[in-house]
Amino acid sequence: MKKLIISISAAVIVTAILAGGCAKPAPSPTPTPVPEPSKTLDIGILTPLTGTFAFIGTKVQNGVLLAIDDQNKQGGVTIAGQKYVLNAIIRDSKCDVVVGKSVAEELVLDKGVKVIIGPFIGDAVGAQRVTEQNKVIAFLMQPTVAGMTGPDKPYTFFFGPIPEQAYVNPAAYMQKFHPEAKTVVSMAGDTAALPLWVAAIKTVLPQYGLEWLGVEKVPVGSKDLMPIISRVLAKNPDFIDTCTVGGMAGVGTLLPKQLREAGFNGPIVMPASPSKGSLEEVVSKGYLTNIVINDCVIDSPIVTETYRDVYSRAKEKYQQDPDALLFQAYNPTKAFFKFLDGQDTMDTTTWTEGFAKYHWQGIYGFENYWLGKKAWGIDRRVFVSPWVSEYKDGKLLTEFAAPLPYEMFVGEE
Repeated sequence: MKKLIISISAAVIVTAILAGGCAKPAPSPTPTPVPEPSKTLDIGILTPLTGTFAFIGTKVQNGVLLAIDDQNKQGGVTIAGQKYVLNAIIRDSKCDVVVGKSVAEELVLDKGVKVIIGPFIGDAVGAQRVTEQNKVIAFLMQPTVAGMTGPDKPYTFFFGPIPEQAYVNPAAYMQKFHPEAKTVVSMAGDTAALPLWVAAIKTVLPQYGLEWLGVEKVPVGSKDLMPIISRVLAKNPDFIDTCTVGGMAGVGTLLPKQLREAGFNGPIVMPASPSKGSLEEVVSKGYLTNIVINDCVIDSPIVTETYRDVYSRAKEKYQQDPDALLFQAYNPTKAFFKFLDGQDTMDTTTWTEGFAKYHWQGIYGFENYWLGKKAWGIDRRVFVSPWVSEYKDGKLLTEFAAPLPYEMFVGEE
């Protein structure tokens, strides 16, 4: 029996050789690639969450968190073939230069973040000293002092309202709906950002046939505004511009109330508008008339469906009516996260160069892109909402979208 088995085996081998070689084993199936688990990409949110400007920082924070949530629901971002889930690291800047710098150092040097979002005034100055030096992309609200924007600050983008646009909106509105009002006095917060806003006033108002009679400074934290109001009324303006005061906690809503109590019945223009809710809480319904704000009524037919969608989801998430600051933070940061998805490098210089040329369909109904080189030496500013509303007999109405002032920032150098 053993000989028979050997003979058969030998015959099989000889046959295989004569047929052209040894028999080959069946190929093993190709293993299915196992996707790498998602990593975490930290996003620094550095904004005032306590103190006078906490109401601003909270809304900015909420806009960024909503944008992060939206991107994570779409699978996060994939960069150089690696999937990342976005993770917010939140720090309070207290709107202070020293705190802004020290917290930025923690986020950049200790946490290794590549993006910081949310600094406002003094904190922005401090944080930028860290972000630019370390090639970290920063989204700041405003360039509050000279030198914060320009070719030597390529990693910084600004998402707050361009002061010029903040004045184009109400100036165009006044020209159309209050053509009799020609002279105006400004009441502005006494902050480092004031020269930027005064420059915008001087640039924009004459283009709409308006005569500026000067500015009265309002100290941060003021409660009794009557002495300042008396000086304003002595100039007998047709309307009053609250400039940056509308963005000052408490004072922004107190000012229109005290203007009416002082007997001023003309239009009040608020380019930096407090939230509708806080305004209506402080100013009695009888005084809420002839007040023009850079905001919108959500059910106005001129408001976009995209804006309404973000509004609805933000209201549900934070259990309060969102205002312009949330949308200003959400609009470019959501675009940035979308831009990151599909990048082939973690190099922030490459990100910066690409995002500076990025176009996206914004929530306001027009194409957004970075501009400003004509005015500030580099394209790092973005237009925000064009809508203007007015309180008439206690009711807020949105019936106007101002033309965007591209000619101020785009054109031949």
